[in-house]
Amino acid sequence: TGIGVPADEMQYLFKKFSRGKDTGRLHASGTGLGLYVGKNIVDAHHGRVWVESDGEGKGSRFIIELPIEQPAN
Repeated sequence: TGIGVPADEMQYLFKKFSRGKDTGRLHASGTGLGLYVGKNIVDAHHGRVWVESDGEGKGSRFIIELPIEQPAN
């Protein structure tokens, strides 16, 4: 559920200080760092994070995968 993510914004979601174009209209506050920091934490644990959305007004899914075991160095 939710407002969804337009296809042209997907590539920017996990970038530092990225905020969607609707943040002003929705009166959403924030620095644009949350998804960036979250992705860095997941990356540090050798995981993956991504978003799936069918478009505006159709909600979004944020998926996090973490390995069960740490890879050998």
